[in-house]
Amino acid sequence: MKNATLRKGDLTLIPNVECTQFFWERMQGLLGRSSLGDGRAMYLAPAGSIHTFFMRFSIDLVFLSKQMKVMKIVRGVSPGRVVLGGSMAWSVFEMESGWFPSDALREGDEVTLN
Repeated sequence: MKNATLRKGDLTLIPNVECTQFFWERMQGLLGRSSLGDGRAMYLAPAGSIHTFFMRFSIDLVFLSKQMKVMKIVRGVSPGRVVLGGSMAWSVFEMESGWFPSDALREGDEVTLN
């Protein structure tokens, strides 16, 4: 896995992003972890949907298009759920629920991953 930073313009939104590079990394995702911690996220691409079966904590999600445009934001997804990102969703950021500010991103915003 590679590490990166999520930015919106000059503003750093998530300083520590784990980027999945292989199919098996996307399949494992956050399974088996007891937490991810504040300021951290996992980036899954391609991934237009996710599941939280067998997870140990709730997560917040930001689904993006191929152009890194925010398509959908879902907060407080508890274990045992399936979430679809929509027809244009191509990737997703998963982060531990509650720490990411609700006003940091809106649908339609464009972000970069460095």
